[in-house]
Amino acid sequence: MFMLILLGGAVAFFVIAMIMAATSSKGANGKQGSGTAGSGARNRNRSGGGGTGSGARREDMRLPYRYADDMIFVHGDSVWTGLVLPTSIDEYLNAVELQAMAEAPARALLNLARGDRNVECHYRKVYQPITAVGWAEELNAVAWDPTENYKAYNFRKAEYQERIGAMRERNILLVKLGSLKRGSGDGSGVLPGGDDPVEEPALSGGLAAAADRAAAGATGVHGEFLAPGLLAQWTQVAREVHESLETLGGSPLTREELVWLIRKPLHGDLPVPPEPVLGSRAWGPDQFDLVVDFSGENRKTHIVLHQYDEVTGEQRTSYTTTLVAANWPTETRFRQSTAWARYAAQNVEFPVEIDMRFTLIPYTRFKDRASKISGNLVDEMNDMANSGRTPDTKLASQVTRAQHLLDDIEEHKMPGMEAQIRFTISAPDVEELERRRRILEMQFKQDLKVTLLRPTRQQWRLLQSQLPGNAPKLPVAPYLRLQEVEQLGAGLPTAGTELGDNPEQRSGKKLGWVGNLVGWAGKMPVHYSLHVGPARNDGGGLAIVGASGGGKSSLALQKFYEESESGVRCLVIDPKTDFAQLCYYLAFGAQVNDPEFAGDAERGVLGTSQSRFQPVNAEFWQETEVVDLLKGQAGVLDPWVIARDVPSGRLLAESMLRGFLGDEDYQRVRLPVIEAMATVVGRYNSAIRQATEQGLNARDAEQQVPRPTLWQVVDEVVQAYDHAVATGDREAAKDLKLAQMLLTELRTLPYARLAFAERPQLLSAMRKRRTVITLRGFQSPAASDPRSWNPAERLAATALMAVVELGSQMLDVGYEKNPVTGEIGLRPKALFVDEAYVVTATESGRDLMRRALKQGRSYLAVTVLITQQAIDLVQIEDSEARSGGANQIHTVFAFKQKSAQEASLVAPLLGRPENDAKVVSALQELRTGVCLQRDADKRVGTVAVDLVFREILAATDTNGTTRPARQSVNPPLSVWDWTFMQEAADPAAGSATAAPPADQQTPEPSPAA
Repeated sequence: MFMLILLGGAVAFFVIAMIMAATSSKGANGKQGSGTAGSGARNRNRSGGGGTGSGARREDMRLPYRYADDMIFVHGDSVWTGLVLPTSIDEYLNAVELQAMAEAPARALLNLARGDRNVECHYRKVYQPITAVGWAEELNAVAWDPTENYKAYNFRKAEYQERIGAMRERNILLVKLGSLKRGSGDGSGVLPGGDDPVEEPALSGGLAAAADRAAAGATGVHGEFLAPGLLAQWTQVAREVHESLETLGGSPLTREELVWLIRKPLHGDLPVPPEPVLGSRAWGPDQFDLVVDFSGENRKTHIVLHQYDEVTGEQRTSYTTTLVAANWPTETRFRQSTAWARYAAQNVEFPVEIDMRFTLIPYTRFKDRASKISGNLVDEMNDMANSGRTPDTKLASQVTRAQHLLDDIEEHKMPGMEAQIRFTISAPDVEELERRRRILEMQFKQDLKVTLLRPTRQQWRLLQSQLPGNAPKLPVAPYLRLQEVEQLGAGLPTAGTELGDNPEQRSGKKLGWVGNLVGWAGKMPVHYSLHVGPARNDGGGLAIVGASGGGKSSLALQKFYEESESGVRCLVIDPKTDFAQLCYYLAFGAQVNDPEFAGDAERGVLGTSQSRFQPVNAEFWQETEVVDLLKGQAGVLDPWVIARDVPSGRLLAESMLRGFLGDEDYQRVRLPVIEAMATVVGRYNSAIRQATEQGLNARDAEQQVPRPTLWQVVDEVVQAYDHAVATGDREAAKDLKLAQMLLTELRTLPYARLAFAERPQLLSAMRKRRTVITLRGFQSPAASDPRSWNPAERLAATALMAVVELGSQMLDVGYEKNPVTGEIGLRPKALFVDEAYVVTATESGRDLMRRALKQGRSYLAVTVLITQQAIDLVQIEDSEARSGGANQIHTVFAFKQKSAQEASLVAPLLGRPENDAKVVSALQELRTGVCLQRDADKRVGTVAVDLVFREILAATDTNGTTRPARQSVNPPLSVWDWTFMQEAADPAAGSATAAPPADQQTPEPSPAA
């Protein structure tokens, strides 16, 4: 049995029964001892609880981590730096993009091997369980005005992610920078590339002071000094290495991440505790950290790892073993599905960690090695021929390959690589560990033609080799492979399934955050919040597109609830009343099933003394406003009332009349309409001038003088017709007759009447968390081509376009005081437009959307477009590209498409060509509740939407068959009392597991499988 304790710095910890006591030390020169990160270990037994034995740690047993900061760390006499590589989703990349992904690591490694020295590297693929509580705390902290339920909502989702074992891939590349020379006086450091030794002392172990002697006697760890000047030189070398690897797009390995990487192999499948990690500071003077404390048993075929709860002393055990790639195919063809690192990550049901130690060999040395190997093979062939034996086919093939390799080296002056690839698996018991080992060996043999071997009596050294820094010598050298540097990239090591929000670092500042959980991409959680895109200086639009029944409404409703509860002021244009229904259920619960409820909702009296229906969640209803636009007064959509200014109102008025009448009729009456508009606008301008001449400033004059109205425009046309009739001008009367007939009729027609009133009034201020404008009975056009719309569809579509303009105006507000922090800033806002294809089907509607998307970002107003038709959204994006601007739709969720033609129209929204066969096929085969997402980083992958809670499932149910049963139970007031769907008995399905309705079914996320 063995036990390790890793430590760092000049203040050591002496551990007895898990109690740590600090002891300081001073160097021989009388100055405070320097602090270099160190570590100690000693053999001892543990019994049952978390107690530890006493006695000094021996210096020769310590694990030699002597210094670490956010750029370099010292392991023994060697100096290392680390790079965290970003995970890139490769699901829908084409052949050219895949090839570029495979070649990127090789190009970066070639930069490292340009000198005349070998460069030692260490690649690690590990899985980090998501400690979602920290994510929830950060998400709650960035919210403008979160409700208590919103905070609980995120903490419950954090619990959910941890419960099902959500993990994130971590790809880390460690590079050895060089070695330190020990010495008491003039120690020196050897830098890569043959630089001269540095003049400053490197490590000195003075123990002259009494405090030093006392500390060393108690801990067995000497205080050491690492000169600041030497640190600076190594830091500069590390920066140069990072610059040479910048094509990989990674970020420096921080000290906190290094500590986690040290701990990870020593915990197996047990969670790595986040404490005690002391921020990002270096191990330096008087700084010593207890990094890991564990005991274990070195068995013949595996390691038994024991961890102890610091509070209860409870022992938890994990079993781990490492397999070595013993036999690799001589020639392998690069394929996405069989790339070895990608395969281990995505095709095996349990986590497989990868450990690849390799040495980059400069061109001249690689050439010498290859030449020697080729010469030995040729000599062997000649010897066989001289002895009368015929060389076998295998030897002849080896000779040919060796010669080809030598030719390539000479032609391309390329370096080489000597590497060994290892795979580590862990399990909670031996039986499960053996099952996983057999599966891994079988799958690699069958699918990759790779033979994995489990070395016996070497598992402890293989485990040590996973620790960052120098590796112990292993007697498994025969499995080292001399090969080209493309081997690492050909495995697609950074290919994963990571999608969604990804904070970005620019000029040392963090932009964005990780938003709400929306679903799963493979085994990875997908997070998304509306305003992460604008926070990263991306566009202000979100598109949710898909055929009816695909699940787009569930996602949109979920985001509406989350964003409004976080403090985002949400305004919804709701033609189908789906959003209103969500609000009604969360506020009034099972009362929504009462036959009389809909009548009170239409009258707008819910929750008042005029209605018997009172909210079960008064706080939620108090922050909700549902406006039935068709029940509203005439004139609420007058173009001059809802436009920003009079010129904008003039353009909007013409667009609305064109929409109401249709292109053909509008062209016949266009001239008298334009003349009438010129008259009323001219009258308004004259009144403004008169007011300013009387001493009013421009702003006061605009507030005092009433704006023009569409009613006045019609009056002008009618008066012009009456005048032509009275004066006997038959020609003029003939042209005006049709105009006055059509326009006067518009005043009385459904939807159109909303634009006409003698004294139009704007709708309410809409300053609550949620404002839903419903259009009950809205007749959504069946086709996307306006030329095929009937009169009723034209009226409805034009009214909807005006409502969107109204919504964009209402969201255009200035600075407010943050109710949480008290600071002045812009409150985040969101405009949800359902049936958006109706608005974007016309050029004027698309112009309106482009303007809302562009201007909204400046006001922190995101526009959410929910539509069945993709073509018009594509045109919005394409127009941005043609004009040289950035696309304004930063994220797209594309649900199932019913035909290849529809799918080909969606593909460009995802950033893929319309003839991309893989994407077009996938869009048609998506199950309900599953979509393709293009995130703010332009990554595209498949996402299974997860509603998580039974209460959200019930609130977002738009299926008339299942909704009454699901909404027959009042949702608990507190989210802390909500039920995870996996634990719920679904009243609609009558089963133990809640099954979403047909139009919004959420598949079981992969991690729970």
